[in-house]
Amino acid sequence: MKSRHILQWAVAMLLAVVTVLPAGAQYGSRGDKRYRDRYSRTNTYGDVVEIRLSEPGTLESKMPPEMVNKVRLLHIEGPMDSRDFKFLKKICDRSRCVDGRDKSVDNYIDVELERVRIMSAGSSGLFGSTGSHDVLDDALAYSSHLRSIVLPERLKRIGNNALHGCSQLEEVIMPPGVRSLGNDAFSGCHRLEFIVLPEGLQEIGVECFSGCEKLRNITIPRSVLEIGEKAFKGTALQHVTLPYGLTSLGSGAFDKTALIELDLPAATRIGDDYLGYMPKLQEIRVENGSRYYTYEDGVLYDNTGSALLLYPAGRNGVAVVPDGVETIGKYAFAGSAIAAVDMPATVSTIGYRAFAESGIESVILPLSVTSVGESAFESCSRLQRAEMPGVKAMGKCAFKHCGSLKSFTTSPDITVIPQEAFEECRSLTSVKLPASVTTITMRAFKNCPAIADVEFPIGLTEIGKEAFEGCKALTAIDLPSALKSIGERAFKNCRGLTSVSLPEACKTLDKEAFRECTALAHVELGNVTSLGDNALRETAITVLVLPESVTHLGKKVAEKCKELTRIESHAVLPPTLDKESNSKIELRVPATSVSAYRSAKNWKSFKNILPLE
Repeated sequence: MKSRHILQWAVAMLLAVVTVLPAGAQYGSRGDKRYRDRYSRTNTYGDVVEIRLSEPGTLESKMPPEMVNKVRLLHIEGPMDSRDFKFLKKICDRSRCVDGRDKSVDNYIDVELERVRIMSAGSSGLFGSTGSHDVLDDALAYSSHLRSIVLPERLKRIGNNALHGCSQLEEVIMPPGVRSLGNDAFSGCHRLEFIVLPEGLQEIGVECFSGCEKLRNITIPRSVLEIGEKAFKGTALQHVTLPYGLTSLGSGAFDKTALIELDLPAATRIGDDYLGYMPKLQEIRVENGSRYYTYEDGVLYDNTGSALLLYPAGRNGVAVVPDGVETIGKYAFAGSAIAAVDMPATVSTIGYRAFAESGIESVILPLSVTSVGESAFESCSRLQRAEMPGVKAMGKCAFKHCGSLKSFTTSPDITVIPQEAFEECRSLTSVKLPASVTTITMRAFKNCPAIADVEFPIGLTEIGKEAFEGCKALTAIDLPSALKSIGERAFKNCRGLTSVSLPEACKTLDKEAFRECTALAHVELGNVTSLGDNALRETAITVLVLPESVTHLGKKVAEKCKELTRIESHAVLPPTLDKESNSKIELRVPATSVSAYRSAKNWKSFKNILPLE
């Protein structure tokens, strides 16, 4: 008996030794095909597919073709590289999903990658060999039917745009080792409602969760040091706790969120001092000891209290700016529900988009305000009156799209009406500019259809491109003697305009300057030297008189002027004419120049060239 037990023990030991022999001893080296086949396998169970890879770049070859449109749960193990992710993305973006009878069913796929090791494209080796520890940039972006994903357990970083635009993504399970979320990593994942960020995470990238419209709650780990620009823009966040050690909070990080209140840690610096437009925000507080900010009554200021940085947009009524504030910062009141603002005489500057899209109804600035920034009051749809007695410099688009604005006054020292300053102010009926203004820039009063009267300053030298285009109620203009040029389409489509007289100083009438002024019957061109293409096209003029000073005419200057019967050119030398137009109309020229016009390029096409009477 004893000898039999010894024999059994010897056989068992021998079998154990055979069992634990390295694979290479039985199948050869790790590059041997038999070895790879042993560690690769594919199992299918209905709509579940399990794949174990031995080499990166082999996922497509291991996936049964008939399962591409059937799989709903895909479990993958082993090394993967960009080639595998490209194929995986193809599966997640398939056009349809079918059951065992080839009938269409809900098209979604859940992917489990916790036992995956991500490697560089072209590398080889077994699961567990050296890899990048990152989800590659753009790895599964726009995977339109990916519903959930379990990320690799050894992951360190989720790359830029890794899951960007996965519109059906609802669940992400992230391992504890992740340190960084790349730019736009989850942006545009409209159905993502909840995600757990792991402790140890340090960085949330630019626009990381932007556009995740259903994301209502998120816990930001204590380890996070940086949050990128617009990281949570457009999410449904109502509450968020920022970690104590957060040092950098990107510009617009919470733009268009539903936050009601926010506590700012002492160590945190906000990019561009702009948190974003939060329409429901009622209060912001700052932890004691901040080197950058302070707050009072839930309003955010810089650390000196001289710049108002953010007024909670969810408040209404009248906003009172405390004495000592010198600057209203950019976006400070943007989108807020306030109806009016009471400013002290200490304020001198109003920043970029400071009141844009707010509910403000009237603006009466103290004399101390000398500068109004770009788009400061843009799209304030309820604004009816603006008084700016001290403003000497105004940014472009300052009052653009203020559809209810009926009147404005500004400083007697302002020299330039900037680009698009009052564009689309559709209730503005008259414009009286101070004598100091020398330039009206492009589109300054474009599409203000109610403007019936403009009082131009005596020192005005330039009217810019499209400055009064679409001012259909404008019936007459008295251009000042100092005016030197009228830009492209400056008065285009001013259908009420009946008469225009250019001053002697005006040398340039640019292309389409008075195009589609369908009531314009009388034009005096003064000493103009150049008329641009289509400058008087589709007007009501009956006689076009070209002064002796004209040296150049563009294409089709008076094209489609149905009432035009005659052109009179007083220029002794035929001006250059870019393209013949109105050739059937009578052309009168100086008697000594008839032959010159009859032989000049493009002029010679006129059928009836006669001497001036």
